[in-house]
Amino acid sequence: MPIEGELEQRGIADLLLQESNVTILLQLAKSLTKNVIEIDSNEEALKTVFMHMPSVHALLSKRAITKEILFKYVHSNQIPVTIDFTKSILINKIIEYWERGGPFARINNSITEINASQSESNSQPNTTQIEETQLPINLLARKFSEWFFENYNANNLKVEDFWKDSRLLLRIAATDCVNDQQCESAEQVIETLLGCKHQFSFFFNPNLSHDGVQGRMDVHGLVIVLVCGTLHTKDNCVGVFETSFGLMRDPFAMNNWKIKTIQSLLRSQGAPKEPRLSESDTLRASLALPAPTGEIS
Repeated sequence: MPIEGELEQRGIADLLLQESNVTILLQLAKSLTKNVIEIDSNEEALKTVFMHMPSVHALLSKRAITKEILFKYVHSNQIPVTIDFTKSILINKIIEYWERGGPFARINNSITEINASQSESNSQPNTTQIEETQLPINLLARKFSEWFFENYNANNLKVEDFWKDSRLLLRIAATDCVNDQQCESAEQVIETLLGCKHQFSFFFNPNLSHDGVQGRMDVHGLVIVLVCGTLHTKDNCVGVFETSFGLMRDPFAMNNWKIKTIQSLLRSQGAPKEPRLSESDTLRASLALPAPTGEIS
């Protein structure tokens, strides 16, 4: 039988769509089809693997997926293993990790818990008195921002967390120049974001208080996450960032949130203080959008 489990499929994609493993994915797909079928894309290669592999364990046991590859994945996702691990132990640990939801479960599970909790509180009579900081859209915004920048700083952004046609507008404003970069695909967005971070050795520290992260809804129903924070290098705080994310659910990916748009300003600033959304010129218009008080569908 083919690999049909949603969590297992997403786990395989998380492993094999990493830049260093894509050649292995294509090699596996071609091997499974005896080179009879032309494999033209990573997506087609994944579908081929899902269709023709009898189990996840059989796939991970393939010679092309080495113990080194598995250990790097285990290490990057902080999955504990004993010092005398074997390939079989690594395989079992990874499968258990995927069955629990894996890295992609954290944000959506957290948001599900938020919505369930808020739905219960909304059954109480005084829902109009809900504090602004506890509105579902603001809770979502804080959870998303924490998740995104944790993964961004760890170089762990994944293509499957973005819409295929996602867009990025990145502006880097230094004291002597302004540099704008734009791109319009998930792969290019990730490449540009990571390239910028590596070029300047930035570490992004979001202000996760209500002053620094809030959610809004645009006229098309897109959830807007507004976040600001400080930029750091190894020894110094060198500037601030102001970023707007557009999020939309994907009905073909367990209705999870995915990133549709990103607009981000990185600005050098000597001895910057903790930035606040209310002081941002670039986010002012988005901040004026409505913040729904009910559950986010």
